[in-house]
Amino acid sequence: MKKFFQAFILIIAFILCFAGKVLAENIGISSVVYDNSAAFLSINTKESGGITFQTIPHLFVIQEEHKAYFDIESAELKTPAQDMVISSSDIKEIIVKQHSISPDVVRVTMYYNDKFNPKNIQLKILNNTLFVRFATAQIQNYYFQHIYTDAASTIEKFYSPVGIQIPLQIARDDIVSQINSAFQLGATTEDKNYVLTRKELLFASKYYIDNFDVKNGIVQVNGFGALTLTKPFTLTNPTRTVYDIPNTVVNPSIRNRELYISQTETVKIGQFDNTTARIVITSKYADKYIPVISPDGQNLEFIDNVTDKKSLFSHSNATFNAITDDIVDSTTHCVKLMFSKPVVYGIDRLTDGIEFYLFNVDKVNDLNLKSSLNFDGAKIASLPGKGVKLSIPLYQGDVADIHTGNDGKTIRLKVKSKNIELPKKVEEPVIKIPEVVISPKRTAEKVVLIDPGHGGTDCGATRNRIYEKNITLDISKRVYDLLTAKGVDVYMTRDDDSSVSLQERVDISENINPDVFISIHVNSSNSESPNGLETHYYKDNSLTLAKTVHASMLNHIKAHNRGLFKSKFYVINHTTAPAVLVEIGFISNTAERGQLVTESRKQATAKAIAEGIYDYLK
Repeated sequence: MKKFFQAFILIIAFILCFAGKVLAENIGISSVVYDNSAAFLSINTKESGGITFQTIPHLFVIQEEHKAYFDIESAELKTPAQDMVISSSDIKEIIVKQHSISPDVVRVTMYYNDKFNPKNIQLKILNNTLFVRFATAQIQNYYFQHIYTDAASTIEKFYSPVGIQIPLQIARDDIVSQINSAFQLGATTEDKNYVLTRKELLFASKYYIDNFDVKNGIVQVNGFGALTLTKPFTLTNPTRTVYDIPNTVVNPSIRNRELYISQTETVKIGQFDNTTARIVITSKYADKYIPVISPDGQNLEFIDNVTDKKSLFSHSNATFNAITDDIVDSTTHCVKLMFSKPVVYGIDRLTDGIEFYLFNVDKVNDLNLKSSLNFDGAKIASLPGKGVKLSIPLYQGDVADIHTGNDGKTIRLKVKSKNIELPKKVEEPVIKIPEVVISPKRTAEKVVLIDPGHGGTDCGATRNRIYEKNITLDISKRVYDLLTAKGVDVYMTRDDDSSVSLQERVDISENINPDVFISIHVNSSNSESPNGLETHYYKDNSLTLAKTVHASMLNHIKAHNRGLFKSKFYVINHTTAPAVLVEIGFISNTAERGQLVTESRKQATAKAIAEGIYDYLK
């Protein structure tokens, strides 16, 4: 009986142990941030629900490939995969991605230069964050934007759900409340005739198409955010080519708009589903049209490449400086094209290759394609007038992905092929690196930089002698006071009616190195109808901040929710710190303009922004 009881206890213990493993939660990695000033990579678990790093991962080095990596076990990447290109004599590139699922493993891979000693890479856990320290380095391309993919199925839905508390007005019978409601007075949560209720929101989108037109036979698609094209496909009866843009919202006023490119050719845009825009070109020779990407990666053209039409994008001449070809694994390699200035380029995906039309390239440095590329048969040819065409042959079944560097000077083509056999990966691991203590650099615990939009001779949006620059400064000062009262160290890019350039605002941020950069603006439109609140971010390390601030604005301001957008505004694109730009209402809307200048709306807006920032910093 005793042996039976002991066996029973062992079985129960085994079941409990197994169940504990099954129910164990993953580490939720919410952001990955590179610190220019101190050469730190910080891997953060802010949204992990209390689950955080327990042990320092083992660092492995593959010396033959000049590569070091470590795996974070039981971890889930909550932010998009990161690819940072580093400009230094030490580190070349850092890739952070979900390496596997079941088991859930996040892998951080670092490629270093020939003379770098990987033993200088140091790992340390501090305040629920895993720090990786390198020798001093500066980011060349903080972010690679995914421009094109053959494999549409690999693109994840961008919509991000978040639960927030929103004010719900309480019906009251007294005459004063009825009058206030009729005239939209007291429309802030400072009034106590409301209760808070939880609502799940879906933030959209990665890209927003605002305008769609045809000029001189060229189709123009204008928007803001970060667009990614998928491989086009052809339909018949009539012949037409279809381009889908995932994670994209089309302005409702232009949906299903059809325009003539020529007397016999048309183009149409529509919202194919909640997260996909679709552009259809109908022509007997529809496949002659190629997409052309603007230097900032935000706008798009479709050009007839048979008649040698040129892009309408404004640009300066660029020099084709270099080509590199790196092996990723036994079936994948990566080609990087580097230019002296941002490049305007078109993409033609053929069945047997891919062609890059480099429209503003007027000079090609001495490029030896045979030594630079692993692709046999690659060639460069001049375009009529100006520009060059780079042709890279591919096998049938190859999967191509194209990324553009944040500065517009680098194009990266990554090809995965079943038809080539590249050198096999070297067996891992090789070297284990000891743990090193990292000392925090800055003395201030929390630092915030507020950027009041416009100023001085730049009045911003204007209506009826009401200036955006005055509203943004007023609200910024209120945010300053509210955060200072909570013990936050706060700076401003301007505290009076002075002119500050965009680059000067960025320089201020880089010198201060804040935890948060927030730019405050008032929206405007040619139409009087648009109204409401928008929050814009660009870098992936800013998404959590954007969500928190936007939710707080919806909590405190009774206004239309226009959503959260990924947008390439200069100040939030060029700052290292987590950065967002808020549009607090439309000065072009008569009713909202009247609210924006009231004491109650300005104070509610300041309170919303301040509390959103403070909640993020907790």
